[in-house]
Amino acid sequence: MPRISDHTVNEVRDAASLPELVRDRIQLVRRGGRWWGPCPFHDETAPSFCLLPDESRYYCFGCHESGDALDWAQEIEGASDFGEAIELLAERFGIEVKYAESSPREEAQREAVRQRGELLDRAASYYVEYFWKAEEAAQAREYLLGRGFEEELLRRFRIGYAPSSGTALIQRASKGGFGQQDLKDAGLASARGGQLRDFFFSRIMFPIADARGRVQGFGARTLDPNQRAKYVNSPEGPQFRKRHLLYGLELARSSASRQGWVVVAEGYTDVMGMAAAGVDAAVACMGTALTTEQLRTLRRSVGEVRVCFDGDQAGEQAAWRTAEAARGVPLALSAVQLSEGVDPGQLGGTEDGRAQLKQAIDNAEPLVTCLIRARAARAGASARERDRALGEITDLLRGLPDSVERDEAVRVATSELGLSRSLEERLRGALGSAAPGGETSAPNRVIELSPRGALERRVLSLGLAASAEIRSAHLDTLSPEVFDEPEHRQVFVLVTSGTGVDQWPAEVAGLGTALRAEADHEPNNEEVQEAVYRLQLDELQRRISTARSEGDETGLLEALQLQSGLRARLRGDE
Repeated sequence: MPRISDHTVNEVRDAASLPELVRDRIQLVRRGGRWWGPCPFHDETAPSFCLLPDESRYYCFGCHESGDALDWAQEIEGASDFGEAIELLAERFGIEVKYAESSPREEAQREAVRQRGELLDRAASYYVEYFWKAEEAAQAREYLLGRGFEEELLRRFRIGYAPSSGTALIQRASKGGFGQQDLKDAGLASARGGQLRDFFFSRIMFPIADARGRVQGFGARTLDPNQRAKYVNSPEGPQFRKRHLLYGLELARSSASRQGWVVVAEGYTDVMGMAAAGVDAAVACMGTALTTEQLRTLRRSVGEVRVCFDGDQAGEQAAWRTAEAARGVPLALSAVQLSEGVDPGQLGGTEDGRAQLKQAIDNAEPLVTCLIRARAARAGASARERDRALGEITDLLRGLPDSVERDEAVRVATSELGLSRSLEERLRGALGSAAPGGETSAPNRVIELSPRGALERRVLSLGLAASAEIRSAHLDTLSPEVFDEPEHRQVFVLVTSGTGVDQWPAEVAGLGTALRAEADHEPNNEEVQEAVYRLQLDELQRRISTARSEGDETGLLEALQLQSGLRARLRGDE
């Protein structure tokens, strides 16, 4: 991506109103010369989050989170890096983004993306207006309201309705200055019978947005029992890539980041049902299973994914594929277990159902052990079926690191399948782990990640994938002692020495494979630099906490100065 010009960066910094941004997310009250409100970074009963007197920075006296408008854009609004934060704020405050180096082709591509985004957002607004005002949408309104979804909830999710005429959106877009190719590229129109027609008609519309709330496409449901497909999605294209998108992510991200987990359901109304039950951290995968790309997107915000699929065999198979897709993605997977034939959308429509749904989410259990129990139950008493189940379970467990969770999974498999001692040992041998009390035969281990561990892991994965020049420029500023985990320290030495993963010692070979899988592109200088800065900031926060607790004013001031300088470099001020 071309570098954004310094002039644009400065314009955005001057124009971005932090109070305006924060008010969109939390309620602020003026007290003692400052704006105060509940902290969006942690749960609290009394507001400890405030804007500093000049209103250029925020600070929480509870969790000590602080930053400016650019930090807010990245931490709360969904911007993945500094460049996206500038673009997000520029769009919000009406600043034209200019780039230091940009070819005519790149300019044209950016303009096409901007125009598609505007067209999709206008389409979403049009569908919403039509849903609430049109007579032909009355059945759709009655259907959703009759399921217990209140108007406030439907408006929050921007539920709409596509007119039945088949040309209404095309005509409206044409009046707005959009051409036929714009409509096709946005997935809003297609050629049928030699004529351009609306892609969606006579359907309830669910807008699908990215983490920043930018509409990328739609899901649509018919109420006509004669229609062959109950649900259809926008066609795959330059804007809509279903494998990468999650329904409801823009609404769930803030709550999910704060509590560290997110629930993933199958369908749109499932997410709405969970929101009705007070579970805001809920998204839908819009398919039969989560993809690796979707899991990586969730990993940016949370450490745990709670899967809530249907309780039948199809739901079990979807959960199984999700576990397989999560290999190499450092996430904890749990299962929300509902009765067969019941889904979150149904439960969210009644008070009792909402309480039942909330309890099931709170009581989520490790996904793999739930899958093992379900597979063993299907195998029954048949020796042949149990043998087949053992083979499938073995393949599933190979995707887990050697850990307490995997050991527990082996115990569950042994118990549920009634394995003999020799078969249990064969299972452990196939996984490279020993029976309790024995030695591990193949100690390749991927570390269960804490927030600090995730920072360390990102530095290592980016350093491994970066060019030697970029790796040396940034990782050489660190020392092995910065890394908490012994394996991370060992891998840091290997990465900085340029040792190939295939030459790493056996005890970290598994971690090397995982790091190589996570680094799916060659990072640029800014990506590696940012990862190193964030790790250093976390280390400085520890020094600050230690100095505070020990009353070391000199050490505290020194660490705060270093922290301020490092944050300035992270924002690009230096």
